[in-house]
Amino acid sequence: MNGKSKGYPWKYGLFIAAYYAANAVYQGFLPKYYQLQGMDGTRMMMLLAAAPAVAIIAQPLWGRIGDRMRTRNQALTVMTVSATVLILLILVNSSFAWLMLITCLFAAFFTPVQPMGDSIILENLEKKREPFGPIRLFGSFSFAINNLIVGQIFEDRYHIVPWVNAIFILQLLFSTRVLPPTQGHQHGKTKVPLGDILRLPYMKQLMALVIVLQLAMGYYYSYFVLHFTSLPGGTSGLAGLAFFISATSETPFLIFSDRLFKRFGTGKLMVVSALLITIRFLVLGLSQNITLLLINQITHGGGFIVITVTMAKYISLMVPDELKAGGQMVLAVVGYGLARVFGVLCGGFIQQATGGPAGGFLAMGVLCFVAFLLSAWYFLPRPPLNGERQALDPAGVNS
Repeated sequence: MNGKSKGYPWKYGLFIAAYYAANAVYQGFLPKYYQLQGMDGTRMMMLLAAAPAVAIIAQPLWGRIGDRMRTRNQALTVMTVSATVLILLILVNSSFAWLMLITCLFAAFFTPVQPMGDSIILENLEKKREPFGPIRLFGSFSFAINNLIVGQIFEDRYHIVPWVNAIFILQLLFSTRVLPPTQGHQHGKTKVPLGDILRLPYMKQLMALVIVLQLAMGYYYSYFVLHFTSLPGGTSGLAGLAFFISATSETPFLIFSDRLFKRFGTGKLMVVSALLITIRFLVLGLSQNITLLLINQITHGGGFIVITVTMAKYISLMVPDELKAGGQMVLAVVGYGLARVFGVLCGGFIQQATGGPAGGFLAMGVLCFVAFLLSAWYFLPRPPLNGERQALDPAGVNS
């Protein structure tokens, strides 16, 4: 897939695959475990909002820790060991208070894993001048296949979700060994404040767009399975198939992601994402046809993956070495923490007011359409934001 070097580090893909296998269980099916324990309505909404809320604090804290540790790999080990233990502790009690406590503690260790891993992988790929897309494909395929498998396994067996999640997080722990030891660049050096990231060219505008689009995606990941399985013919197995379709649809973008990033840059690519996410959510809100909803999952290939990959690359190229981990954590806070808290809470109130999740999908579709119009007006006239040509439009940086 990459002809530049025979030494392409394919082994990094094992970590990406292990993370997204674990995330497939946690993100897609833990809400069904909560539902099995009698959580619904406001309590369900609070549980779903807890993880991204905790991430707002935990991710920048871990970013600061990672940048100051001898190696960021040590931080990954602590995170994954703790997350494995905590997800099993959720089985101790089914009360709302206990589920909330463990959910918060688990989120504090699990949610920073992906941005920390990305910071290590991207930095080492940049040193080798190798593309990120082929390695990120491991995550798409892993997420797709695991959803297909666990969707069948979990049918009427949602009580085993924590056990299965623990197994995959344990695999994630072992997979961290494939990543090269990567030092924290503030170790023993002058400290650089995280706030400097937002002073980079166009970063505030990009982050604002990320917040809106990830707000919508937060609602999707929290309520899709609950919505899908409530429709006529919607089963856990078909929900797994839906995630399989969405994950495999990421393949074309990931194959060409580095070339697309270089040619069009983050801003223009995210404008396309906003349009595709708009279409996806309007279909989810307006149709109850399971077949159409499965086909609609193809639009995912130009949505979430474009946002996360292009922003991760832009940040990795633009931030100073001292903020390599912190930069990815800031992206995670904005895209996962802030955005998804509001997505779950606001979307939760909307779906309660409208009698079901479909109303929330419609509201998110309208929101993304507004974001598409505004971002198209702002980013399309500007040069590609790919880490190379920002100086061509200095007047627009803070406009």
